[in-house]
Amino acid sequence: MTLSQTALGAVVLLPLVASALSLVLPPAARRWVGVTTAVLILLGTTIIVAAVAQGSVQELALSGHAPPLGIAMRADGLGALFLATTAAVGSLTTLYAAALPSSTGVRLDGDVPAAGHPGFWPLWLGCWAGLNAVFISGDLFNTYVGLELVGLTAVGLVALGGRDSLTAALRYLFVAVAGSLLLLLGVGLLLAVTGHLDVLRVAQTTSGLEDSGPVLLAVGLITLGLALKTALVPLHRWLVPAHAGAPGAVSPLLSGLVIKAALFVLLRCWLWILPETGDGQISGAQVLSWTLAAMGTAALMIGGATALRQDRLKPLVACSTVAQVGYWVLLLPIVTDPRAEGAVLQGALGGTVALALCHAVAKAGLFLAVGTFKEIYGTDEISALRGVGRDHPVLVLSMGLAALGLIGLPISWGFLGKWQLATSGVAAGHFWIVAVLVAGTLLSAAYLLRAVGPLLVEPEADDAARRSPHRRLRQVPRAALSAPLLLGLLTVGTGLLGSWMDQVLTVGVPW
Repeated sequence: MTLSQTALGAVVLLPLVASALSLVLPPAARRWVGVTTAVLILLGTTIIVAAVAQGSVQELALSGHAPPLGIAMRADGLGALFLATTAAVGSLTTLYAAALPSSTGVRLDGDVPAAGHPGFWPLWLGCWAGLNAVFISGDLFNTYVGLELVGLTAVGLVALGGRDSLTAALRYLFVAVAGSLLLLLGVGLLLAVTGHLDVLRVAQTTSGLEDSGPVLLAVGLITLGLALKTALVPLHRWLVPAHAGAPGAVSPLLSGLVIKAALFVLLRCWLWILPETGDGQISGAQVLSWTLAAMGTAALMIGGATALRQDRLKPLVACSTVAQVGYWVLLLPIVTDPRAEGAVLQGALGGTVALALCHAVAKAGLFLAVGTFKEIYGTDEISALRGVGRDHPVLVLSMGLAALGLIGLPISWGFLGKWQLATSGVAAGHFWIVAVLVAGTLLSAAYLLRAVGPLLVEPEADDAARRSPHRRLRQVPRAALSAPLLLGLLTVGTGLLGSWMDQVLTVGVPW
């Protein structure tokens, strides 16, 4: 067994074991377990990404038997990039939670445990294991199991927000279960049609089918379930209460990482399975892809307009997630266009992945900064936080850097993604994508300026007086300040690695 194969198993097993350990350890020890696990996952992820960057898919056959007798864990370029982003965001959020235990949740009676909420570390580490399992799973059933683990632990994390978050957590649970049932129906139909669960074998089998209608139906069911989990408009009503009402250390995980698991599976199904099903399903797939693109366009407009109307920072940032989800499905009409060649598909995939992963990093940084303001002042009302940039320049700088990436200004990861998606759309004759990207960018700039701008404006006397009594945390730990700042710098700095990331993404693509 090679070092990279060992790392494949370790990035799933380690957080699972750590999750179980944190159930029985004292509260103070749980933080050290979390931080140690984060360091080990970072090390394992680095080994995997380095191996994939050499140009080969890394695979581990569990129980020593290759598919179809055994189960494969497989890391290609797409999985490696999602795995790396999850490791970076997860590690910095773990550092933040360990440094600021009050951000991990409150009890139902409103009490904030000094050592942090006892449920945070078991739930978060279990969620991390599920995320990693989704990104390196080689078969559809284990992908479903990983998504279930992610969904159930995410519901528990939302509930850590206290009594006020229970309704949002229950609604999230209903959505997660409904999405999982649709996903399971689609996976079962693919198994009935192809006789396989391994993704590569399913793709090979479906490419030779005379009647590809059942495959399109299966992918449609899977897509609907995943659209629920990603909160694609009009299936988005659950997201803002869940993400905005969660504790300060939980909101970054939900918005930055949890919904990316469903996106990853969506890309895997559309790019690895559906394009190989033959010409018979093209018209049906095109109808579905255009429907999803219309939903994505609506998400950008509705989410952006809703964000502009918010008077609190956490709901504003959560609404922006509703909007940003819309970018991630704009590539689907290109995927189903028979005129699109490999280079165009690669560009569309690269742009979409860059936008999604930039969102993961930037949104985590935004939520951490906003959550810190709420920890300090006891409120996230924009009017009550006017002028706090003078006292907390690092936090406002972190928000500004994250905003640059979400808007998509040059050198940021977001700019790289929008440029790639726009040029691929033009090359395929889909000029409408450029108009949608421009409109989304302008809306993003407007609502993010609404979030950051007032923090830099000198407060009026009544605003300052209203804010002072809310102060709860006199001094923010440096580790808690460094986490959002590093995420902001990462949002901008990763734009310089675009060529390398594009090269990694080509490993294991189906064209």
